[in-house]
Amino acid sequence: MKNRIHIALRESLLLESVMELFQEANELAGCDCCQYMDMDIERFGGMEHPIYYPLEKGEQHQLKTINPKQYIYAIARGFGGLSYDDATAHVKWETVKKYAQDMRNGDKFPIGYYTEGSGLQEGRHRALALMELGCESMPVIVISTLTRPQQRDFALKYKGNSPEELNQIFKGMGYEGVSGLDIRTLEHLNMDRYE
Repeated sequence: MKNRIHIALRESLLLESVMELFQEANELAGCDCCQYMDMDIERFGGMEHPIYYPLEKGEQHQLKTINPKQYIYAIARGFGGLSYDDATAHVKWETVKKYAQDMRNGDKFPIGYYTEGSGLQEGRHRALALMELGCESMPVIVISTLTRPQQRDFALKYKGNSPEELNQIFKGMGYEGVSGLDIRTLEHLNMDRYE
């Protein structure tokens, strides 16, 4: 897998192709550096309310395992297609070294996030510290902004399922399940708002 990624980089494949290879590699490997992260994801409302957030706020939050370098590429793309070097140009390298040492000493850091297609992110220094530790994968919350048609498709996909079915579906996707707010959102949903 690493050879395929190196070849893709040498042949200047589209960044999306490289990102897909990173994702494929990490799905096969699992999360080798999750032990350095505080896995409390409740601070991300979309992880606690996986139906309410997409339908009412237009955001979908997903916990993913990615390569730390992939994180830097993702935020570079969100900053308007910057290069890796540009995305790390304002990094405080002494902070990266401190974080890496703190991680070695057993400190846990909050999971970072990024919003696809946007410069909104938090976790660049953590990702670089994990790279310094030799990590191949890290947890991250990926936030996607949904269009009205995407919200409609999301609603149609889940409307009509029982609370038990919804709970099972979303647990299977890595969420803790669905909340009462999620169930009420679907029950009282006016589909005309997505037209």
